[in-house]
Amino acid sequence: MKKMVQAAGMLSFLAGGLSFSGQASADAAACAQYGSIQPGVNPSFQHINCLLTAEALEQDIPPEVVKAVAMEENAWKQFDENGDPIVSDDGGIGLMQLTNQAAFDQERLKTDIVYNIEKGVTVLDEKFKSNVPKIAGDRRDVIENWYFPVMAYNGIKPVNSPLKQETGEVNVEAYQEKVFAEIKASSFINDRSFADFGFQTSDFQYDPDKTDNIVFKKMSYTPTGSLTQTTYSLQKGDQAVTVNNTPALRSVPGGGAEEILEELAEGTLLTLTGPFQFDQNPNSTRQFVWYPVKTADGKTGFVSSAYLQKSDKPAASLFKDVSANYRFYNDIAALSSQDIIGGYKDGTFKPGKQVTRGEAASMVVRALGLPINGMKPIEVAKKHGIINGDRNGRLAEGEPVTRAQVAIILTNAFQLKESAPISFTDVHERMAAYDSIRRIVAAKITYGDENNKFNPDRPVTRGEIAAFLNRTLER
Repeated sequence: MKKMVQAAGMLSFLAGGLSFSGQASADAAACAQYGSIQPGVNPSFQHINCLLTAEALEQDIPPEVVKAVAMEENAWKQFDENGDPIVSDDGGIGLMQLTNQAAFDQERLKTDIVYNIEKGVTVLDEKFKSNVPKIAGDRRDVIENWYFPVMAYNGIKPVNSPLKQETGEVNVEAYQEKVFAEIKASSFINDRSFADFGFQTSDFQYDPDKTDNIVFKKMSYTPTGSLTQTTYSLQKGDQAVTVNNTPALRSVPGGGAEEILEELAEGTLLTLTGPFQFDQNPNSTRQFVWYPVKTADGKTGFVSSAYLQKSDKPAASLFKDVSANYRFYNDIAALSSQDIIGGYKDGTFKPGKQVTRGEAASMVVRALGLPINGMKPIEVAKKHGIINGDRNGRLAEGEPVTRAQVAIILTNAFQLKESAPISFTDVHERMAAYDSIRRIVAAKITYGDENNKFNPDRPVTRGEIAAFLNRTLER
């Protein structure tokens, strides 16, 4: 999987095709904006947070799990106070305490913290795919599903039995129990319990006086209670509700009391307006991240991921005529949350209504944040080479904008360069929009229909242009 990153002030992780996240990972160079990596020096907590999060998302593992494992293993440290790699008595190396991993470069595990993190997460991924019991199936975005892979990361030995064989009590000293306790504490989910797995002592066969591996007598569990989905699965345009007491809406990602805009009541409905960001304070030991959000009454700010839970509230809370099943709902919600596109006074969006050239220009100008300075948005768009007039110089702002014209507008506005071969039966090289159509196809903004037609002269609807514009912004 290719790693992608976009910087916008602080690092923002944008859509990258991950199976549960929708957020892309970042490589070491991208995380370096939080400080440079020096030999024998532990990066800042903020920097390591970025590296751990990035690699977790790259390998499709909830970052909460990876961060808690790294904390339990070596408190997020690669080097000791003398600058020497930390190697435990049993041979565990560095931040992820990798032991008996001959397939990896042993020297790099000691000296290269990025390599150490990558291989540690790789081992955790391998444990998920190994023959260990499954909880609630194979969903990788559910934190409970990582209970046994985390156990296997340390070893499926009697010391890590989920239950004490002699009493049936929970073995709180088991490695995976400590990791899951760390997830709760650092992700502020103490008020929410993990689902009850329903373990029985008969599920685990072992001799407590020996070090042989535990024999699992039950390989699948259906837990009771609500499962805990990673908060990193939230995406721009999603609705979320606040949980756990009264989280603060802040003016910046992190900060102190002076950055608090207001306290939010539990259950407050929010719309995410962008991808998560890391804490602005390099000395902060917070393991979570911050999401930019918008309240129902239009207030904007940042809320910790530890206080958010995805909401299934129907789309009617946004627009009366846009259902949660509407195919462009997420695009409409994302643009609406950023005030790029809006609804009507009667609470409708009218997704099937045709868009005029002037309206299309307004949306793009708002998306780009271009100053108006008393001009009409379509005039601003023309000034910046985004939209052109006809042969007589008319901007025709009240006329419907076509699919071909939208292709030109998006290509000009976002400087799309990459082209893809096309074979639409209604598009030919002599058309003014030919190159632009090739570019928006390459950018995966839109395609043709089932009859291999692009329909260049067909007017675009409000629902369609929301999808086109949001896809462009994401890419």
